[in-house]
Amino acid sequence: MTHATLQTAGLLALAMLGMTADAALAQAGGAPCADCLTVRVGPPVVVRGPFPDELDAAFTALKLADGTFRGFSANGSTYAIEAASLTELGGERRDVLQAGPAGSVNDCGRWLTSLTRAGDSVLGFVHQERDCDYDQGRTEKSMAIATSSDEGLTWTDLGTVITGTDLAKPDGVTGEGDCSMVDGFDGYLYAYCLRNSDWQTIVARAAIDAPTDWHKYYEGGWSEPGLGGQASDIGFVGTGAGYLQEPGWIAAVATDSWFGGLRLSLSQDKVTFVDLDEPLVAIDGAAWDRPADSDLFAYVGIVNPDNGSNVVNSRFLLSYVFVPGGKGFESRYLVFQEVSLVLGEAPVPVQVGMALTRWVDPERNIYVTSTGPLTGERSAYRNDAVVAYALTRAPDGVASVKLAECTSDWPGHLDQLLAEDGTCGAVGYAQERSAGWLFTEQQPGTVPVHRCVNEAAQTHFASNAADCEGLGTAEFVLGYGWAP
Repeated sequence: MTHATLQTAGLLALAMLGMTADAALAQAGGAPCADCLTVRVGPPVVVRGPFPDELDAAFTALKLADGTFRGFSANGSTYAIEAASLTELGGERRDVLQAGPAGSVNDCGRWLTSLTRAGDSVLGFVHQERDCDYDQGRTEKSMAIATSSDEGLTWTDLGTVITGTDLAKPDGVTGEGDCSMVDGFDGYLYAYCLRNSDWQTIVARAAIDAPTDWHKYYEGGWSEPGLGGQASDIGFVGTGAGYLQEPGWIAAVATDSWFGGLRLSLSQDKVTFVDLDEPLVAIDGAAWDRPADSDLFAYVGIVNPDNGSNVVNSRFLLSYVFVPGGKGFESRYLVFQEVSLVLGEAPVPVQVGMALTRWVDPERNIYVTSTGPLTGERSAYRNDAVVAYALTRAPDGVASVKLAECTSDWPGHLDQLLAEDGTCGAVGYAQERSAGWLFTEQQPGTVPVHRCVNEAAQTHFASNAADCEGLGTAEFVLGYGWAP
């Protein structure tokens, strides 16, 4: 599961549309109305990193009996990390799954990608690779099931359960893997996997009481064996799946640079998905050839903030591995963003807002405003306020402006400001990333976003108040975003 093998917090204020989120979701028993969702995505919280030898798979976790959490990160080996909360998993790791012996089906490594509880035990879905030469771009993928009776510290391998139909290549990636396992609450476990022959998502399932016997979905039925069977592609919906418990939908998230961001897809029947038209998070690219100018968002998943599982309701954590622009894979970070959903009775013209967040340094004298994670020299900055929620694409039929985060490259002085996309260089700054869109005119439910400056510190920031909350003076209004 190397980088060559894949393409792909604050509480949130919601417009409640007359009902609570859980009640609205529960009311919708049929096919998902993706256009009826209002979505708010909170500030990015950097949880772990940077690491050169970790964070190479989707994150998964368990809540333990004492209320603490055990998270799992992997890169060839799988590691367990323990902490009081999911956002404190930055500490020491212990090795709990290792590569198998030479010539085995997992001689290049075992990556734990998802978990589910089964009575007193835990079932783990394990990505395997064999016969790898990553310099040549070669590896063969498969999936195994394992069980643990001590909350993930030791594992018993129950065997390989999913393999592809393609033959190994001397210089290519083959097989099927990178799967997430989801309890479908219908007596079955479902696996959403990447098929490397065509980069499509496939799905397989197993009865919960027979977790070693998997069958792939093929031409309308679950007729093909997990080991070597054929599978119908269900589109590029991604492998980061979870279960929205109240409506009974599968939710899948994927990094899709053609789409312009992290895409959410929904299914009522486990195989037919509809896509949200707007990204959850806007991105500039998804280049795995690092370093690259743009950030990389990878291994996107869905996490329950209360117990670490991928069974969620209207509030969940979007989890991903983040590599900043200009950096290589030595700079991998685990990031969470809280997502809240409200389902209305009719389509919503503009659905998604991502937090335009003001951050402050430990001395509280330098502020920056960003939609992206703060890493490197800004790792110590803390969330000061959500200024507004920016749009993740240009709205249809309404004038908008695309913003960029611009950073100074002056020796010994950091300044960051928001400006219209493509204009950073004109004011002597370097463009760091896109920061979403704002309406150019005020709309119902929006607030102005002022660009402000603190003359004493010679730094810029943003505020939704005309007086810049006493932190500086306003220069001008950048646009209007959803009210926090």
